[in-house]
Amino acid sequence: MKTKRYLVQGFLLLLCSMTAIAGSPSEEPQHPQNPQKQTGKRPRIQTSASKKEIVFKPNAETGKAETGKAGKGKAGTEKTKAVKVAGKKPKGTATGKQVKKKPQQKTASERYMALKTNIAYDAIAVPNLTFEMQFSKHISVELPVMFSGWDISDKHAVRTFAVQPEGRWWLEKAGTGHFFGVHAHMALFNVKWDENRYQSTDRPLLGAGVSYGYKLPFSRHWGAEFTLGAGYANMKYNTYYNIDNGALIETKSRNYWGITRLGISLSYHF
Repeated sequence: MKTKRYLVQGFLLLLCSMTAIAGSPSEEPQHPQNPQKQTGKRPRIQTSASKKEIVFKPNAETGKAETGKAGKGKAGTEKTKAVKVAGKKPKGTATGKQVKKKPQQKTASERYMALKTNIAYDAIAVPNLTFEMQFSKHISVELPVMFSGWDISDKHAVRTFAVQPEGRWWLEKAGTGHFFGVHAHMALFNVKWDENRYQSTDRPLLGAGVSYGYKLPFSRHWGAEFTLGAGYANMKYNTYYNIDNGALIETKSRNYWGITRLGISLSYHF
């Protein structure tokens, strides 16, 4: 009887233990080497290298491989970019050296200035020189000065000192193309011509006129200028016989209307 009781008790204990084992929840075995099941992150290849030198496999989504030391990732690159941006020097700051300003280049809008000589007057032995300066986009002023102090021959001579200032309005801009001018003139003279000699008296020749002209450029600095003007002049002069110490014939005062300006000039533009 005792043996049967022991067998029954043993069978019940075995049955209870099996029931307890079957009803207890089973735990999945942990795989420390499979981080994808733990964190959902990209798989890594575990090597014998240190944690700082772990090499990542290619990303299945982007197809790009990340090869680098641990600690460098998206956050590492962003930090590096931030450091580089912070290290940039702002424009315009001095770095121990003074910033030199570039010299301003000359532009085409500079003031027009020219030096000229009238070849038409040079041809009759009256040397002359003219200076012209711009005062606005369309306006310039020139001052011609003429002087002659010698004879052409025994019977012919033009001794004179004259000035003829003129204000000009250029249609395009000063020193270019067509222009219109208003001039005045003043002259002292002693002219021998054939049988007579004409000499200004106590006052010079005075007058004014208008003119038209055109500037023809040859190069950046050189050009030719053609001018024709007409107007009024008043003069008072003595007439002598055209010999040494010739006698006075008469004294006249004359008003003149006609050509007062004729120019074929060679011009140099500064």
